[in-house]
Amino acid sequence: MSTSENTLQSFADGKLLLINKPYKWTSFDVVGKLRNAFKPLKLKVGHAGTLDPLATGLLIVCTGKMTKQIDTFQAEEKEYTGTLILGATTPSYDMETEVDERFDTSGITADDIENVAKQFIGAIQQYPPAHSAIKVGGERLYEKARRGEEVELKSRTVTISEFEITNIEMPEVQFRVICSKGTYIRSLVYDFGRALNNGAYLSKLRRTRSGSFRIENAREIMEMVGEIRALKEKNINAGSLPHLSPPREGGFENPESVDDKLPHPNPPPMGGLTPSDKVSGYRENADAANYETLKAFSRSNRHQPTEAENVLWQLLRGNTTGFKIRRQHVIGNYIADFVCLQKMLVFEVDGEYHKFTSEADDLRTEILSDLGFEIVRIKNADVLISPDKVFNFIVTKINNTPQRKALPSGEGLGGADFNDDAISHSEEVQP
Repeated sequence: MSTSENTLQSFADGKLLLINKPYKWTSFDVVGKLRNAFKPLKLKVGHAGTLDPLATGLLIVCTGKMTKQIDTFQAEEKEYTGTLILGATTPSYDMETEVDERFDTSGITADDIENVAKQFIGAIQQYPPAHSAIKVGGERLYEKARRGEEVELKSRTVTISEFEITNIEMPEVQFRVICSKGTYIRSLVYDFGRALNNGAYLSKLRRTRSGSFRIENAREIMEMVGEIRALKEKNINAGSLPHLSPPREGGFENPESVDDKLPHPNPPPMGGLTPSDKVSGYRENADAANYETLKAFSRSNRHQPTEAENVLWQLLRGNTTGFKIRRQHVIGNYIADFVCLQKMLVFEVDGEYHKFTSEADDLRTEILSDLGFEIVRIKNADVLISPDKVFNFIVTKINNTPQRKALPSGEGLGGADFNDDAISHSEEVQP
């Protein structure tokens, strides 16, 4: 799926997204990340089948009207690959908790493992783990378990269509399972260990298929978030945001004031603001006609940064470069990742999604350059792998760049509100 195939309205009308859930993220973390990416637009977002935090792989996410079909997607069979450890058990049946009992595995053969796996094919009775999200008395089981409370669990019927042992390197056993809705692979592994008169816990799990949807077609979560952000920016630059309808399926957080929040239908050229546009509260370099909408996007981006943006911000905040650095700063009709206004430098952190937006990036660079800014692009991977090296590069770049503008008094090293002394026209801001 690429940006050109989507519109904000299409997400409200209903989209099915295939996401590769990261390790240690909850399924709700993924939903929340996507939901926040759409802000200030308010869309329904939900997932079709929980994955444990320690599991990775395919998570089906629905937006807008497609959320009405979540139950249908949840009911489809699932496929998993994983690794279990023989000779030990944990209270959670996985690596979330410490080992509580150990067993001798010296007498277990490969034939024993293969034969026991066959016993689980078909309809079986399964007890959910005590550390699970099932609600009992209105409270999640894992909350009771963490307090040490014992709860009487009820078994449920699930179907195991395939349980294939793919590799054995004691005490690790790798497997592939195809199962029905509601199957707990952790419980399957625990029961598998008991059937061997031993113990077992789950060390790795990856969902590879749900119904006809496969992990090979899934997107990385931050790639999808970046694409949504780029799509919002594209709509802003076009001068409008969609009237998402019906309101319950998509729209602004306050549907009654949608028109008040839309950009001006005929905004002035970027960098060409007139004295009449100098409204109190608008930031210098921002397009007054679109500022309030852009500010809302900027605030959302600051609250939900990408991993690389967050890492870099921790290094740049607090004037560590000797100059004030602003993040998610509005310039014209754009939002810059990081900007040093005193040196007129914009630092953009580019993720994988930028391969879909090269044309828009080129236009953005051209317009910001016309406003007197120099754009420096930094790769996501460089920030995550060598953050100190990137920080030193930025410091050197700032120090080697001559000061390009005098800032109004009272603002220190940052930007300024519009006032009679502030520079607001692009032709007055020269490199």
